[in-house]
Formats: sequence, C-alpha cells, structure tokens
Amino acid sequence: MENKLLHNSNEFILNRYPETNDNTLRAWSNAELLVLNYLKNLEHQNVHVFNDRFGVWNCTLHHKNVRTIWTYASQKKAVLNNLSSNNLSTNIIFNSPLEDIGEVQLALIKIPKSLELFELFLKQISKYSVENTQVVCGFMTKYFSKSYLTIAEKYFENVEQSKAWKKARLLVLRSPKKVLKIEIENIINTINWKENRLKQYLGVFSSDKIDIGTQFLLSHLKVKKHELTVLDVASGNGIISYEVLQQLSNAKVTLVDDFNLAIESSKLNIENARFICTDTIEGVTENEFDLILSNPPFHFEHENNIDITLYLFRRIKKCLKVEGRFLMVANAHLNYKTHLVKLFSSVQIIAKNTKFIIYECKC
Repeated sequence: MENKLLHNSNEFILNRYPETNDNTLRAWSNAELLVLNYLKNLEHQNVHVFNDRFGVWNCTLHHKNVRTIWTYASQKKAVLNNLSSNNLSTNIIFNSPLEDIGEVQLALIKIPKSLELFELFLKQISKYSVENTQVVCGFMTKYFSKSYLTIAEKYFENVEQSKAWKKARLLVLRSPKKVLKIEIENIINTINWKENRLKQYLGVFSSDKIDIGTQFLLSHLKVKKHELTVLDVASGNGIISYEVLQQLSNAKVTLVDDFNLAIESSKLNIENARFICTDTIEGVTENEFDLILSNPPFHFEHENNIDITLYLFRRIKKCLKVEGRFLMVANAHLNYKTHLVKLFSSVQIIAKNTKFIIYECKC
C-alpha cells in the first residue's frame, strides 16, 4: 500500500486508520492534493479543515494554525496517529460540526458523500464567516453532483469550478451571502416513526425515514424479559435502542457509533442511556451484555469495505455474556455468515427477504 507522500520537498508517512486489506487504497486522494496545490498561492495562517479523514492536511499544513472539524472518532485517531508518525505536534484543536469554531478566514473541505453533511459544513462556515472568507472544496470528478453547486450557491455569491487535474476538481467559494439565522440553524431532520417523531442532525444515515434494513430488523425484534443489558452498535439516530425501550422500559441501553452526529442525534431521542462515540466499542467491559443489536455499515464514504465490520464482530463477541445473543441485519449479498461461524458457536438465520438477512449469533 502506498503510504509515502512528497509535498514541498518534505516526505510524509500517511497510513489509513482503520487498517484495510485493500492494497489499492491510500490515506489521501488527488482531490486533497489539488487543494494543497491551490494553497501555494495563498498566505493564510489560520485554516479550518473539514473531512480531513486521515490527516493529510493536518500533516502537510502543520506549520499553520489548523483547526480540525471532526465527525468520526476513527478520524481523530487517524489524524493523531499520522501526526505522531511524522514527529509532528499532536496539540491541535478539534471541534465538532455543532460547536463554535471561531472566525473562518480559509476553510478546506473534502466534499463528503453525504450532501447533507456538506451543507452542514457550509452552514457552520457561514455562521462564522467574515467578508473575505474563502472555502476550497476538493472532490473526485466521478463523484460530482450538480447538487454541489446548488448547495454552495445558497451560502456564497461566487462559486467557481476548476479544471480537472488527475481526475480531481475544486470548487472555490467566495463572498459569503447574508443567510437568515433561521436557515443556518436549521440543522435537524424530523422523521415520522409509528405514532412518534424522531430527530437527527443533517448528515446522519437515512435522513428522511428509517432505512429499510433497520425496519426489517425491528419488525422481527422481540426483546426477552431477562435481556436487561443491551448494546446498540452503529446506533445511528438511536431507533433500535428506542424500540428496545418500548418493549422493555427497564433495560440499560448503551449506544455506540463512530459518527459524532449520530451519537448527538440519539441523545435527542433517548434519555437515561449511555452514549459512546467510538469506532472500536471502547468504554464497555467484556461479558457485559445480554443482547447486542446492530445494522452495521459496510460503506466507508464512497468505498465498500467490510474490514471494519469484521473487526466489530470480534469485539462484539467479547462484550457478549456467555448466554447472550447478537442480532444483526445485513444486506443479503454480503457473505457475513462465513465470518460469523468462525467466531460464534451458533449462527442462525431467523428472517430473510430478497434484500436483507437477520442473523442470531450465540457464543
């Protein structure tokens, strides 16, 4: 796997975290390099970076005052790991997309797969922008959407697209518009679910409805009376835990998700639970749970990658009580059973349709 990047006569070692078995992948894209090429003509010392997934900008711009807006716990680890590997200071500022980020003079964005998340970034920048704020957005041309322009033009008067370079392009945004405060602060979606309404921040998976995989799992979920300790892995807006508590109100529920906006969303929907933003189920003890539930992700931005899910399976087994069970819904085309049977003594398919399979696993 390529992990050496030469920039401005300096060599940087950049590794992906979490690790992957796909040797074609690397810790940076040409979109991020194109952004760096553009910056050679700018003298800004204060830089806000968004979606710097593995820390390429944090490392190459270490001589500037960089403020990193983080969205994933694994992203934080990747940035810090790569700074440390290159003997660079790890004393950097992290903010979430919901926090005060201070005056924005120059912002860099690697445009995420989620258009909602892209808009949330621009809302935050708009809130803290000044007259001469400039935003440089990088993307690979194969992922271009006209929505990029539509969203950008809501918040900036001047939106320019660069020529392509190694299949990457830039959007350069200048002259922030005077957007109504109510529009900037409109960052929560409301989802109708049965007789109730759930909330979640922009960018959280399945923005206008509960996704059909989770719905399939919930239609077959029957929590047993003795299953009082429950772990919800890749919890999203918390709908699975919400349904657990509808069935067993005295259950002690722990929600874990790598995405900080997912955890913050679940706090809007559930009270008296434990919320942990982590990619590795940190913060829980082994043999703690009677029931573990999950609709695990297999997308990593634009990549399909089950390495992360397979790692979660190993951690889930350690967290499960001896008599506990693990219920998971997965896309039917993913051959998870071959991996699950290597870890669990019992792996049963309790429901399936043309798109999804629900597995029940026991130690």
